Amino acid sequence: MRLPNINVNEFDENLVHFQHRLYQHAPDVLVQVHIPKCAGTSVAAWLSKAYTWGELTGFFSHFAAGGIIDERAWSSGLRSPHLAAVSAHNIRRFPGIIGGRRIHYFTILRDPLTHFLSLVRYMNQERAAFGVPATVGESIRDIAAWVLDRPRGLPVIENMQTNHLALFAWCDATGGGRDPSRFAFWPRADQLAYERERLDVATDLLTSFLAVGTVERLADTLALVRERSADYGFRLLPVERVPRINVTRTPAGDLSWIDTDPIGQRIRESIAVDEKLYAVAEQLLDDAYAGELEPALAS
Repeated sequence: MRLPNINVNEFDENLVHFQHRLYQHAPDVLVQVHIPKCAGTSVAAWLSKAYTWGELTGFFSHFAAGGIIDERAWSSGLRSPHLAAVSAHNIRRFPGIIGGRRIHYFTILRDPLTHFLSLVRYMNQERAAFGVPATVGESIRDIAAWVLDRPRGLPVIENMQTNHLALFAWCDATGGGRDPSRFAFWPRADQLAYERERLDVATDLLTSFLAVGTVERLADTLALVRERSADYGFRLLPVERVPRINVTRTPAGDLSWIDTDPIGQRIRESIAVDEKLYAVAEQLLDDAYAGELEPALAS
């Protein structure tokens, strides 16, 4: 049997891979909303292994800038009925149905301080990619100070996990009059309105997802994803098959300065909303286990 003609090249040159099998139709799609530096690479590899072992009919991963899961994406390959799972950094809108297929989202949050420091370490590791000037030192404190002193622009580092979920959704919910990519140029009144409302927007999204968890309880989180997704026909591998992939290789070093240094205080202030959202994720995971599962269920 010939494979269907699926044109992925016109979608984006940064496409990582799209794999599919013909033997089974996948009516729904499982989507990992991959917030950067939240163990998402390991989880994407776990999903890909499920495809390799014949448990999923198709798997797609993508890490370019800009939003996906829109009509353009589906017309260039994701409309294939064989697609079963997606993992991407740039899924920023969360419709329940696309192309007549139900979409089931899950995401993983990380302790906000650990998350911020991981981002800073990764920036230090990939200095050229992030435009870190040669005049900036190589300590975590030096990089953090540079990050915090940069012009505000698009809210990326500041409360990054909340912004990843809420920014596009807030723009859509308020009439679509603001371009998420041009946050720095919004009227200050709109910026303040978004900042007041983003936690509620992100919380509502989390409560609508199939599953939500944390990096710190990754086994529990993925056991919940596996259990709930099975109700919709997804066959995922046991949780012990999740590989450990650490993209950030730069060591953390001495972090004792955070609790006494002014830069440490600024870091804490920059993650205050994420701290609240992380508590929501913890509560959702606790509630799921109180009603459905035993902790650390991995098979």
